[in-house]
Amino acid sequence: MEEVKKEEVDVVKEKEVCEERSIEEEKNEVELLRETIERLSNDKKEIEEKYIRVLAELDNFRKRMEKEIARIKEIAEERVVRDILIVLDNFERALDSLEKGVDFNSFTEGVKLIYRQMKEILFNFGLEEIEALNKPFDPLLHDALMVVQDDSRDGIVVQVVEKGYKLRGNLIRPAKVIVAKKPKEEEKVETGEEKE
Repeated sequence: MEEVKKEEVDVVKEKEVCEERSIEEEKNEVELLRETIERLSNDKKEIEEKYIRVLAELDNFRKRMEKEIARIKEIAEERVVRDILIVLDNFERALDSLEKGVDFNSFTEGVKLIYRQMKEILFNFGLEEIEALNKPFDPLLHDALMVVQDDSRDGIVVQVVEKGYKLRGNLIRPAKVIVAKKPKEEEKVETGEEKE
């Protein structure tokens, strides 16, 4: 019986040692988990701070770009106005000369000169005139105001009512045109024309 008691005591002692080890291991694990949580929390704070800094830098960059774009637009507008002021000055001179009694031919030549000067300024900014007269009708470049019947020039622009323009390759105003169209056979019969 003593042996059984001794075995029970040994089992109990062993159990207590295991429990002590288990408690110690759990304490160590808990401590490791606390350290990991603290490290991860610090890492999270650091990442959040970096994120906030990056957002602030991005916002500052956006504001700088908006200011730079606005300044570039101002510079471009100043250049356009400065060049057009030359034309305005020449118009004022032409009107002054008209009031002083300059002959009509000189005045007309002056206006033509101003017109050429204005076109040159606009062309220097990238303006292109759309060639339309006697060209095939293109709905991307032309706005047909009227269609006239013509056997020989079907689909051809026969008159330009208002010139069209592109700026650096982009359409800013289509040409307003009159287009020729070959009459249909039944229209020829109605008007008394012979069929070909």
